[in-house]
Amino acid sequence: MNSFSTFSTLFISLILGLFIITSCDSSSELQKDFTCQKETFYKENILKKQQDFRKYFTTYFPENWKVNLYYDTKKTSIYAADTTVSLTETTLIDVTLVHKTIFIDNTFAQKITEDNKKMGFTELKTKHLQFLKKPSYYSYAKGKKGNHSYHILNTFTKINTDNFLHVKTEVYGDSFVEKRFCKAIELIEKININ
Repeated sequence: MNSFSTFSTLFISLILGLFIITSCDSSSELQKDFTCQKETFYKENILKKQQDFRKYFTTYFPENWKVNLYYDTKKTSIYAADTTVSLTETTLIDVTLVHKTIFIDNTFAQKITEDNKKMGFTELKTKHLQFLKKPSYYSYAKGKKGNHSYHILNTFTKINTDNFLHVKTEVYGDSFVEKRFCKAIELIEKININ
């Protein structure tokens, strides 16, 4: 009876330990898919709040990044990049809220795949997921743009029946590609829909 009690205690401790370890894993689906380590690249005090012209969404980018705002009757955008480093060392992020109805389904995913092929890109990863607690889809592709190798992550999120969010992340060159995407994902996940 004593060995059964000891076994039961060990078993329960093991189960609780596994539960605690897995519940502490707060990595998002994007972070997991890009095998991002649990590290924070940007401290909150160096991030500057950016709001689009129409006040539909808010982003946060490092203070030293160049940020441009754009809007017309069909969309509103925030485009940002670290212009203090070369094109093959920076990351470009374009966050656009588009006033258009979309359905994030297999037909939509197939269209994105076809568009990537037309541009000469090879899809490396695609996935339906929840992003910003909403139905989303991403396509990660690689190709060539100009004289540089090129990686692009397009994330589409249905905000409501009339609008969707398109976040395009671009990386030129082959140096630190994974790290640059992980840093971008950290910023992308700070987007707030107003």
